Order: sequence, then C-alpha cells, then structure tokens
Amino acid sequence: MFFTFFLFWFSIQFGEFVEDSVAFVLIVSLGILHGANDLLILAKGKNSKNFFLKNLLVYLTIIIACVLTYLFSSFVAILLFILLSSYHFGEEHLGDKIKVNRFFNFIFYLSYGIFLFSILFYVSLAAVNEIMQELTGIIFTEAQIANTFSISLSVLLILSIYLYVTKKTPISVLFKEFFYLCLLSLVFKTSSLILGFAIYFIFWHSIPSLLNQVTFIYGDLTKESVKNYIKKAFIYWVISVFGLLILYKIIPEINLFSSIIFVLLFAVTAPHTWVMFKMKN
Repeated sequence: MFFTFFLFWFSIQFGEFVEDSVAFVLIVSLGILHGANDLLILAKGKNSKNFFLKNLLVYLTIIIACVLTYLFSSFVAILLFILLSSYHFGEEHLGDKIKVNRFFNFIFYLSYGIFLFSILFYVSLAAVNEIMQELTGIIFTEAQIANTFSISLSVLLILSIYLYVTKKTPISVLFKEFFYLCLLSLVFKTSSLILGFAIYFIFWHSIPSLLNQVTFIYGDLTKESVKNYIKKAFIYWVISVFGLLILYKIIPEINLFSSIIFVLLFAVTAPHTWVMFKMKN
C-alpha cells in the first residue's frame, strides 16, 4: 500500500520517460523473478523423476503453444494474455478472500482482472493502441473498452452482493477491495501505461506471489529462505533477460521495448498460471 501511494506521487511529479524507465526496471527484475522458480515448484511434492518430467513436458508444451499462437495470430495471443493475466491476478490477490466453489471463484477472479485491465486500457488507450498496432495491426476502440468495463463491473457487483447476502465474505473485505480498485484507478489515471501496469504487476501481484512461493517451497518465510529462492531463480532470470534483449534485437519490425516486454510476458504467463494453479490446489 505504501509503495502504491509513493508511486502515485511519483507519477504526478515525473514525466513519461522517467516513469517508463522505472517501470521497465521493476518488470525486468522482480516481475520476471517471481516466475523464475516454476520448475522448482513443479519438483516440490512428489520425489518422482517421472512426475517432474511429466510436468516439465506440460510446461514446455504450454510455452510452445503460446509461441505458435502468437505466430498464427498475434491478436489472439494478446487477447489470451489479457484473459490469462486477468484470472492469474485475481486468483493471486483474492484467492485467500473469495472462496465459494471453483466456478464462482473462476468468474470472480477473471472479472476482477478484466476490470483492472479495462480501467488501465481506458485511461491509456492511445499508448495501448500504439503497442497493439505494432504487434497486431489491430486496435481497440473506446467503445470496446467501455463495454468491457461495464460488463466486468456488473459481474463483480452482482457476485459481491451474493457474497454479502450469503455471508460468505465479510462486508468489510468487499468494501476494502473496492477501495483498492478506486485507488488503483487514480494511480492508472496519473501514470503512464507501463508504470500503471508495473505498479499492479509488481507490488500487488509479483511480490505477494513471490512470498507465497517461498513459503510453499521452503515451509517458512525467513531472510534465509528468500535468499535461497533468489539464488535458485537467478540463472532462469538471467536466461529470461538475455532472451528479452535478443528478441528486441532480432525482430526488426518491433521498435517499442514495451511491445517485447508484453511478448515475453505472454510466453511465460500461461505456464506460470498453470504452475500457480497446481501449487494452490
């Protein structure tokens, strides 16, 4: 929460270049790091080599499927990235607060994430379409984003009323979450597209997720366990960063570094979402 208010102030004080520079550093460091230990999580639980190899095969297959999807239709790939990220953001943030059944949880988490993206895209539509144009040649219209905003908000309100009426979630929790959404809306409004995304992605998603992963892998959350997590993840983080830079250099038609960031995030989001689902279940 503190960092959100700080970056809200930061976004008012500085220009887009400074904001985007800070955002890129956050995404490339903590953002990529929080997904760098997926294989270690897959190896946790059953001490069976065949079990790990089976999970590794599924993990790599998902990555290959993402790459093929992007090559087949970059627009479909971007939509899948948004949908997967929406669910993943909702699951990580609300997983301990909203628990009804799998179907209800899935719709609530997905609607929460889509609502966040619709706010971010609406207030930064020009920047969003600059990336969309470069990656897909297709842009979003203001009406499309507005309709997505309205539908996702309506679903959230209806499901929240159900949670309140059935007393499955305290009203204080629901009010707190809607306050957070209002706060994030202000942050998105005053910041650049990349910084707005980074603020949520890092401070509301990646860091909490990283801490949950440390606890899952090592059984506790201490300085030593965090150090061990970073050591284990470091080599995969280095490979990811080099891959990012190579992609930026070898794809001549992409000029925006932010476009490459989203391509890389798409490639890792799908398998990472699958790993987190397995971890939480």
